[in-house]
Amino acid sequence: MKNSSFINIKRIIYTILAFVTILCVLYCVQWEEDIKCKIGIRTQLEKQGAGEYAYILLDEMKYFPVYPDNTGKADCYFEDGYGTGRTYGGERKHEGIDIMSSVNKPSCLKIRSVSDGIVEKKGWLELGGYRLGIRSSSGIYYYYAHLDHYKDGIKEGTYIHAGEVIGYMGNTGYGPEGTKGQFDVHLHFGIYIDKAGSETSINPYHLLNYLSKKRKGIKHGNKTLERNVRTLPSGSRRTCGKI
Repeated sequence: MKNSSFINIKRIIYTILAFVTILCVLYCVQWEEDIKCKIGIRTQLEKQGAGEYAYILLDEMKYFPVYPDNTGKADCYFEDGYGTGRTYGGERKHEGIDIMSSVNKPSCLKIRSVSDGIVEKKGWLELGGYRLGIRSSSGIYYYYAHLDHYKDGIKEGTYIHAGEVIGYMGNTGYGPEGTKGQFDVHLHFGIYIDKAGSETSINPYHLLNYLSKKRKGIKHGNKTLERNVRTLPSGSRRTCGKI
């Protein structure tokens, strides 16, 4: 009887050890992938002359800027469109990433702040429509454009916490104040850093890619992170950019 009880205890201990070992292996694999991703982000930023900002950005950017839609009615996707040509208002380069909605309806998705910071700019820009500019404590400027409307209470000088809803995805801009519908519903997201005394945009694609892996319902490039993400036909979106 004692031998039988001893054998059962050993089995339980071995089972627990096996379970803990599996958890440790999975954690190590995830940790390794996370490190590789962060190294990749630093490498990409170094190519833009902004490598010193890599760990600051990774530390203060806590959330993907589009709030998950728990109803399942809308999802979003994005691709690397930074630096592509734009013609409205003159020839220029796209200074951010457009995060598109699978439902072309204003206010279908909430927009949240990726980091803590203070609202520095709020209001209408011809190219950006209703936009918000949030400055973090590190001095990095996060730009959210084409909002349909703002969350109540948002004003210049307001302190914003990472993950806090700041507005709603829209299609405003490319005209006088109130202009809507010149392009499909999306969020233009930009990041600006100080470079030799001048505020300069950097490509946020790889940072968004990293943050999107922590959120379901995102499609980036050709990789789907959730099976029910819908992809619209190629060429069906007309996007735009900042300044």
